[in-house]
Amino acid sequence: MYSKIFFFLGLLLVASCSKFSKLQKSDDLELKKQGAYNYYDKKDYFRASQLLEELVPLLKGTQDAEKAEFLYAMCQYEVRLLESAAFYFSYFLETYPRSIYAEESSYMEAISQYENSPGYYLDQGNTDKAIVALESFIQKYPESERRDKCQKMIDNLNEKLEKKAYENARLFHQIMEYKAAVITLGNFSKDYPNSINREDAMYYQILSEYKLAKVSTDLKKPERFQQTIDFYTTFVDSYPKSKKLKELESIYDYSSAQVALVKKITK
Repeated sequence: MYSKIFFFLGLLLVASCSKFSKLQKSDDLELKKQGAYNYYDKKDYFRASQLLEELVPLLKGTQDAEKAEFLYAMCQYEVRLLESAAFYFSYFLETYPRSIYAEESSYMEAISQYENSPGYYLDQGNTDKAIVALESFIQKYPESERRDKCQKMIDNLNEKLEKKAYENARLFHQIMEYKAAVITLGNFSKDYPNSINREDAMYYQILSEYKLAKVSTDLKKPERFQQTIDFYTTFVDSYPKSKKLKELESIYDYSSAQVALVKKITK
């Protein structure tokens, strides 16, 4: 029984491949076009894409060109060629800015960029592109029902950029590049004042300044221990109930003693 089923399935596959092959070789544009649309409607985006790729340059200047180019871009998205999809949606908008597919293309370009955004630990160039595309869609179509969804995606991408910035800054502390850590952690706290990572960033900034002070020359130690004290004071003002205060108090006491010692010596 199963052998017969597989036999008939094999015949269907061969017939399907044969039909597609004939469409590819056909010089009948109308036949090929309808074949491409049928494959698209059946969600066979791979075959639809192959036929449309051949059709798009042949249909230039005709009334069918617009739909063919839009569907080709959609096929790129459906087969998960996201970078290619974003490119073709963008190209479509440049070519047909007043198309009935313009809003959909603008949205799909943004979606393609969004879904092509990598994990926070990788380069975030595509994340920046996605934010630009989403903001562009909102600007072009402020009344769109997709506006809130796009704004939520922008928020998600900004959270990713925030996490990337924090991890990059904290990395300097981990690899004991304390001077760079102090600067980048301070910049993070200023750039993301409402971040859930701000408390940790300020904490690591204090640790970095403190460790930098301890290995500094005698000439620079007073200034850096004083900076540690200043960072601590700002931290206490910002997070008076932080669980990290007990650990930081010992750093504050040591730094204060070092500053007092220098003042005593220089009197």
